[in-house]
Amino acid sequence: MTRKRSFARGPGSYRRGVPRFPSSGHAFLIVTEGLKTEPNYLKTLRGHLKLAPADVDIDHPEGTDPITLTRRAINLRDARKIDAKKGFLIPYDEVWVVFDLEKPHDERRKLAKEAMALKEAKGLRFAISDPCFEFWLLLHEKLTTHPFLDSNEVEKEFRGFWKDYTKSWSPPIKFIEKLPVAVKNAEYCRNCHKSSDGDGNPSTGVDKLVRSLNSATRLYRQFTLD
Repeated sequence: MTRKRSFARGPGSYRRGVPRFPSSGHAFLIVTEGLKTEPNYLKTLRGHLKLAPADVDIDHPEGTDPITLTRRAINLRDARKIDAKKGFLIPYDEVWVVFDLEKPHDERRKLAKEAMALKEAKGLRFAISDPCFEFWLLLHEKLTTHPFLDSNEVEKEFRGFWKDYTKSWSPPIKFIEKLPVAVKNAEYCRNCHKSSDGDGNPSTGVDKLVRSLNSATRLYRQFTLD
């Protein structure tokens, strides 16, 4: 079925009257815990894949706990559906929630389970990192299954490769081009935890989100992923 072309209303919009139909034909909403780190990485990747802002809305609410983030994603998704019925927009094809399992670790795990169990959360996808998003960044440079005490330890190790790293860091293209390595390393870590009944530290699901974004762009622009 052909989708209607639409006009700007919602996260990522710059002004009314701007066309809001995905150039890729696939619309994403990504709600992130981080104010700068995650959005900066995702925006750089979005640009590298030549996905327009209309393709990938990136939202950061004031609250950062898993339940608040998930409810934000639910509200934006449902509001988008209402606008779609009015002909302003198209519904999101994929809605992702991105957050970490940092300290207090047990409490974050509990909140994460509660968030994913919400009745309204059906159909949402989650990209969770343990202990933090920086572990996904680190996997671009090295493979490790050694558990980390907290995000500070991960950041310290990552600065061994990128001394200028801060929370507001925007990755250069030469870093983004290492994405296939990070995807492979992330899958390896998950398989290790699965085979050894590990607790998930360290691990990340950001590679699943990246795969979806990669598949949404034109074939000749896609990374080759196993």
